Amino acid sequence: MPEIPKRLAPTRETVRELYLKSGNRCAFPGCNKALFNAKGVFVGHICHIEAAEPGGERFNKHQTNEQRRHPSNLVLMCYDHHVETDDVLKFPVDRMKRIKEEHEKLFSDVIGSMLQTVTDHTTLTEPVFAKDLKKLDQVLSWGNSDEELADALKELKRVTIKLAKVPIPSRGLFLILVNRGKKGRFSDSLEVSVPEVQQATNLAPGELRECFSILDDHGFTYDNDTNDFGVQMVGIASPSSGWPLWVDIKRFCKKEKIDLSQIIINLDFSVLDED
Repeated sequence: MPEIPKRLAPTRETVRELYLKSGNRCAFPGCNKALFNAKGVFVGHICHIEAAEPGGERFNKHQTNEQRRHPSNLVLMCYDHHVETDDVLKFPVDRMKRIKEEHEKLFSDVIGSMLQTVTDHTTLTEPVFAKDLKKLDQVLSWGNSDEELADALKELKRVTIKLAKVPIPSRGLFLILVNRGKKGRFSDSLEVSVPEVQQATNLAPGELRECFSILDDHGFTYDNDTNDFGVQMVGIASPSSGWPLWVDIKRFCKKEKIDLSQIIINLDFSVLDED
């Protein structure tokens, strides 16, 4: 007789495993919200990738009740992103599993030991390179030839490799810059004011300078002088060809309703390809 679907609470061991692999941070790409607040209260949410009961998001009738509460089917998120990922069209099972996997890679000890080791976390996320850019070409109505797309692919691959070497906190800042950036005064590239970034992120001035320094060194931002109000601006750099890459990627993501963090944080450039 088939098992009747029933919501089972995660076991104590499961909750402990999820927390240890979470780093006390929401798993959603680019989110730094803590799961336990300063008073030690758990304010996060234990989210099902495939729902615990019929009618829930991504419910899988072939799972058992035990499989539904297994750590592999659960991920810790803040309230806002728990609600956001209820959109099953934007967040199907495969994407949810990738979000969980990429986040837990940052905090899981690959040898199963609790010993602390010094690790370059940028090596834990393998970039997914674009292969044809045909979807980008179609969505933005470029009408480029295969040869032109091949040239763009080569340039994008170089950018992807450079971005993969940027530490995750600085990639998080870069995500904010691209999201907030507007067309620059002197070029087609994006720019944003430093005070706006300061207030939006609430980073200490020293932390902000450090992140900007890293992004500058890797060729992703540059000092763009002051605007008419005397406010310091930072520009988002384009590749050497002058292609306003981040303007185009931002437009593409807006049209396709894709979260920019999938590209900038998760380094998944395959979304730009033909399905």
